[in-house]
Amino acid sequence: MPLATASLAWRDLRASGRSLWVFCACLMLGVTLIAASGGLFQQVSGGLLADTRTLFGGDLEVRHRAPLSERELAWMGARGEVSLLIELRTMLLTDDGRAELVELQSFDQRYPLYGEVRLRPNASLAETLADREGAWGAAFDPVLAERLGLQVGDRVRLGELSVVLRALIESQPDRSLRADWRGPPVLIAAKALPATGLVQVGSRLAYRYRVKIDGDAAAWRADFARAFPAADGELRTFAERSERLSQVLAQLGSGLLLIGFSALFVGGLGVFNSVHAYLQGKLATMATLAALGLRDRRLAAVYLAQVLMLAGAASLVGTLLGGALALAGTALAAERLPLAPTLRGLFLPMAVAWLFGVLTALTFALPALGRALSVPPAALFRGIDGAATRTPARYWWATAACGVLTTALVVAVLPEPLFGAGFILVTLLLLTLLEGLVRLLRSGAQRLLDHPRLQGRFALRLAVAGLCRPGSALRPSLLSLGSALTLLVASTLVVAALLRTLNDTIPEQSPALVFYDISAFQLEEFRAVLSESPSLRRLDLAPLVLGRLSRVNSEVLRESGDAGRVLEARDEHKLSYRLDNFDNVVVDRGAWWPEGYRGPPLVAMEDREADQLGLQVGDRLRFDILGQAVDAELVAIYSQRRFQARFWLEAIFSDGVLEPFITRYVGAAYLDPGEAVTAQNRIAAVAPSVVTVRTEGILAEARALLGRASAGLAAIAGVSLAASLLVLASVVATSRARQVYDASVLHTLGARLSLIRQSLRLEYALLALLTSLFAIVLGSALASALLEYRLQLQVPNIWWLGALTAVGVSVASLGFGARYLLRQLRLAPALLLRSGG
Repeated sequence: MPLATASLAWRDLRASGRSLWVFCACLMLGVTLIAASGGLFQQVSGGLLADTRTLFGGDLEVRHRAPLSERELAWMGARGEVSLLIELRTMLLTDDGRAELVELQSFDQRYPLYGEVRLRPNASLAETLADREGAWGAAFDPVLAERLGLQVGDRVRLGELSVVLRALIESQPDRSLRADWRGPPVLIAAKALPATGLVQVGSRLAYRYRVKIDGDAAAWRADFARAFPAADGELRTFAERSERLSQVLAQLGSGLLLIGFSALFVGGLGVFNSVHAYLQGKLATMATLAALGLRDRRLAAVYLAQVLMLAGAASLVGTLLGGALALAGTALAAERLPLAPTLRGLFLPMAVAWLFGVLTALTFALPALGRALSVPPAALFRGIDGAATRTPARYWWATAACGVLTTALVVAVLPEPLFGAGFILVTLLLLTLLEGLVRLLRSGAQRLLDHPRLQGRFALRLAVAGLCRPGSALRPSLLSLGSALTLLVASTLVVAALLRTLNDTIPEQSPALVFYDISAFQLEEFRAVLSESPSLRRLDLAPLVLGRLSRVNSEVLRESGDAGRVLEARDEHKLSYRLDNFDNVVVDRGAWWPEGYRGPPLVAMEDREADQLGLQVGDRLRFDILGQAVDAELVAIYSQRRFQARFWLEAIFSDGVLEPFITRYVGAAYLDPGEAVTAQNRIAAVAPSVVTVRTEGILAEARALLGRASAGLAAIAGVSLAASLLVLASVVATSRARQVYDASVLHTLGARLSLIRQSLRLEYALLALLTSLFAIVLGSALASALLEYRLQLQVPNIWWLGALTAVGVSVASLGFGARYLLRQLRLAPALLLRSGG
């Protein structure tokens, strides 16, 4: 760009560019969302995926319910460094009798293979957990200590063992991402574990052998499977963990980025209207420059330079704000995840966001620029823009090039490219649908003008005519405010449905207490303790048996040519009985067996497990349970209700099949929530190995998580709404002169000012009604699809809440625009004619 052109563009911009504040604000808001979401995704994914070995605890893991054999350990030790971590979910008891679910962990001297455990106060693990002064030590997760109000030096009981809290875990490299739900970790020494009395027949200990190797993890696993084909341990590699984690993060990141792109797209309409209004005010200047000999190309370069200057500056501010938000979000997430905010990780997403801002500005500004520059100087001097109704072809080609480049960049930067392609297709479909709707409404308005009932109703006819006049705010209102309201309505309905589920549906339908690992010999004592609760209405107990699927029809899974089936043969499944649909599962394929059935063994399988193996109703399955083979016919495939499933059973057998293998039970108790804590404490005091989960505790965590998610959704919806309001402001600014001029002409011809004002109120009321209906229909459809098909929730009767939100926001937003125009109509007719002409 020549220096003289840039200098001229800058001087002109300084003199009259203040009217482009809407341009800058719209662009800045959209770029802020993209930079914030992209930066947050980069920080979280980079932190979690940078060293998955550390999160996983090793290069590989062999997980088993019992210790591995000496032969297996020798083979593993000769091919890598092995560390053993033993996990057991149990109940912790404080001195005042309070119980809390924890993940008890003990380990050998090699733990951890990657990273390090940092304690507060600073000390080594061995020193902290050692037997000193007649007491074993323990290190607690800070979440647990805060929840129970414990301090360093306090004593707690784990089974039969009293331990001293000697340190808080400041950092544990392999801390589970689900620790706050499953139970926060408590670390004790390996020699202290037997003293708890929790290691007994039927205890569900997890022996996790982590392996650190120099070679390829997949090859090591294949060698192990060949060396020990009959071994039952589940083998996982850090790469599989990384792949699954990256898939989840990519989906979340893509969703956040798409919201940012939507806001930037809506902001692009504000860019177009703002540039159009600005150039309409520059007609005399453009005419003068053209008459003085400034060629069209040079004139275009001047105003294009202004667009690029403002776009670059506004996008830069947006990237800086978005980067700051990304750092703040990462800092909040670091309280629960192993993250460390870094400026280096923000450079790429901020640069991409800036580029999106500039490309969006060009895409939406070029048509307005071409339209203004195509007017002859003579027409410009007269201030007539009627000749500028067509944009030259070369500007449309330039606009198309910017649009294609922006589209390609969207697909390229999204972690899930299919999300980008889907977003583009949906956007095109939405634009097509919107254009059809606008034409339909305009055609309807034209026909309505001829309706006999509108005869003599001047204000209403004028309002209806305003919907179909050139330059009407109908299209931008539906596209900008309608899009933002659609997101707002969908978010409102989803959050309200989740809150209704968490606050009403689940507490009403779910048990107050859920129990795991009740040994058969504990049943009588367990029933007796629980029966002391006066409000106990119902107690459901079901056996829980662990087994593995070994054969499908004639195929032995361990000998299958499908690697996925070979691994599936090592997975342990939770098996039980139906017992009046104990876990509220829903049969999708096939059917349950008749009540009281006593024939050959039948089985129903969970849909995820069945689909992984390609199972079909009618297949013959063989399960290995405690060394014995159990054959059964697959007669049903069921799905779990996402918010109501408690035990996530992989297979349900017909009655009597599992009797020889039953050693433990699971259960659910229905009683008043106020007595649940007391009952949990009593059970933990006599049977600490029984894992007890309070529904209200899980709901409290879910409400806290939903609260944070709702705050994020509210912020995103607020930014999108702000961008839409700026678009409306630009629409009002663009059409103000024409509307004021039309009003002044009507007033001069004898129309009362009160009728003109009434027609404007009615016109904007009609816009608010149409925009609200658009958002209510589309937003409700999106919310319904998400709730029913993704979250598997029945949609409660809360549609009125979405409608109230849409109507309230649209009326308030468009009301401000109408009030602004009405204020312009307080002038005298002569002044109106001069301002409008």
